[in-house]
Amino acid sequence: MSGPDLAAARARWPHAPEPDGTFTERLASAAATRVEDLYLAWWCSSGDDAAIEAFESAHADDLRALATRFRELPADELRQYLRIKLFVGSADTPPRIRDYSGSGSLRSWLRVTAVRACIDLVRATGAQRHEELDEAELLGLADPQHATIRAELAAAVKTAFAAAVATLAPRQRVFLRHAYVDHHTLEQIAAHYAVHRTTVARTLATAREHLIVETRAALVAEMGVADDELASVIRLLATHIDLSLSRVLVTA
Repeated sequence: MSGPDLAAARARWPHAPEPDGTFTERLASAAATRVEDLYLAWWCSSGDDAAIEAFESAHADDLRALATRFRELPADELRQYLRIKLFVGSADTPPRIRDYSGSGSLRSWLRVTAVRACIDLVRATGAQRHEELDEAELLGLADPQHATIRAELAAAVKTAFAAAVATLAPRQRVFLRHAYVDHHTLEQIAAHYAVHRTTVARTLATAREHLIVETRAALVAEMGVADDELASVIRLLATHIDLSLSRVLVTA
C-alpha cells in the first residue's frame, strides 16, 4: 500500500529529497497510515524552505482561518511564530512537525497543534481580550468553511469513547449501567450482587480509569497528536459533545 502512496507523494512534490532512514522507520510503524502526509511532514522537519512553502500551500485554508480567528495578533507575526514552532523549534524543543506520526491526517494534527500554539502565544503576549476568551471559543474557528473542525474532533472522541466502553469487563459494564442508567446507589448495587459496597466502588473507579486511558490512547492514534495535548482537546469538547455514559451504555 505504501508503494503507490509514496509514489503519489513523490509525484506531488518532485523537488523533495529522497526518503531517508528516518522516513522509512516512521513509515514502517504500525501506526503510520497517511503516507503522503507523513512524507510532507518528514520533508518539513528538515527546515527546507521549499518544504515549508509546500506545507503552507497545502494547508492554506486552515492557516488563513487561524489568522482570521486570532486577529488580535498581526498576521505576519502569527505566521512567523507558527513557522518557528512547527518547523524550527528551539534549543530545548524540537520542531513540532517531528511529532506527527502519520496515524491521523496531517490536517487534523495541524488544527489541534496550531490552535494550541496560538493560544499559548495569545496568553504570552497578553493581547487585548484574551483573558476573556476560553479555549472553546478560540478553537471554534468562525469561518463557516471550518465549521466541521469541532464536528470532526467530536466524532473522533465519540468513536474512541464508545470503543473504550466496548472493551470493559462484563462486571464493569454492568455496574456502570446500574450506576449511570438505572441511577442505583453503591449500596443497592452491592446488595443486588451480594458483594461489599467497597467492591462496587472499586469496580466503578477502575472502569472509569480504563475509559479515560483507552479513549486517550485511541485519540492519540487517530488524530496523530501528542498525548499531552489531549487534555485540552477533551476539555474543549466537553461542552459540545455527549460523553454521557448513560447514553453509550443504553445503546451498547
